Amino acid sequence: MDYGLDSLEFDVHPTKDRKLVVTHDHTVERCSNGKGYVHDFLFDDIRKLDFGGWKDPKFTGTQIPTFEETLDAIFSKDPNYYILIELKEDDDDCTRQVYEICKKQNIFSHSLILSFHPRQLQLLKEWDPSIFIQCFPPRYLKCPVDENLYGTVFNKICLWTKEATNEEIEEYHKKNVVVDICAVDNEDELNKALTLNCDSITTNSPDVIYPLLRKLKLR
Repeated sequence: MDYGLDSLEFDVHPTKDRKLVVTHDHTVERCSNGKGYVHDFLFDDIRKLDFGGWKDPKFTGTQIPTFEETLDAIFSKDPNYYILIELKEDDDDCTRQVYEICKKQNIFSHSLILSFHPRQLQLLKEWDPSIFIQCFPPRYLKCPVDENLYGTVFNKICLWTKEATNEEIEEYHKKNVVVDICAVDNEDELNKALTLNCDSITTNSPDVIYPLLRKLKLR
């Protein structure tokens, strides 16, 4: 947020006892000193793992955050900050919990929910048609998806930077679908993105991309 990012994206998983936690991977190996799938851990057990030491010794002892703790951390800094919440599992109860928490905190006006699981996105749209929903092109998904959902249920999609074309972007724009490009993590990828008529870019490396944007007077 201190870099001036317009929004933050993070991923939500359920634990075995149905607590919502935030981490990218389905397993904990890469970002902690534990092993196994997030959804196989009891919450009290996954909270005992060190989720910071892998990054830098100064972060040793960092616990995995809950969904609500993540929201609190962001909105304590800026109550109207824009967030993107990814549902990482095809889990109705997890989706319902995310929905209820977002509704309670009244954040749908400055949030977006995305997933590779179109059925979960359809559920959200049924519960509240105003929720801004992001999915992915059919070829990125592991299940069949009705093309008619793009522009009705799905308000935004994400294309991989390396294969995105203005032709495909234009096809989605004709359906009133907003298009994001991901990931834009270095100068070559930024140069590619700047040739595209996309609506937003997603980066894993704001420390690299933001100085380049400022140099180009785009921020």
